[in-house]
Amino acid sequence: MTRQEIREKIEGFGIYFDPDHPDHISGEKIETLEPPFLEWGTQKREVRADGVDYVLWERLTILLYTDTNEDATVLTESNRPFEEALADAFDRFRADKSYNDELGLYVTEYTMEV
Repeated sequence: MTRQEIREKIEGFGIYFDPDHPDHISGEKIETLEPPFLEWGTQKREVRADGVDYVLWERLTILLYTDTNEDATVLTESNRPFEEALADAFDRFRADKSYNDELGLYVTEYTMEV
């Protein structure tokens, strides 16, 4: 899956991310945003053995910032729960939730292979 294809799927959720820097929203800007909003980025992963690349894929990470601990209340542009739309777009994912004291927001980190 290309970065453009990933971007189009994420844009389809209708949840704000910085189009110029989707992997990072600056500290000044992040404090002015109303949740929910997200950041996303990819990292290349490979399996090597005997000097040969056998598997090459990318890991996609999406950080969803919310003001509630219930991601089911975060709706996409089409009024679907975020995790339901995410599962349809990317099949399987792992979710880890934390609380960011500095921002006063919940952050759910979704990771998946693309």
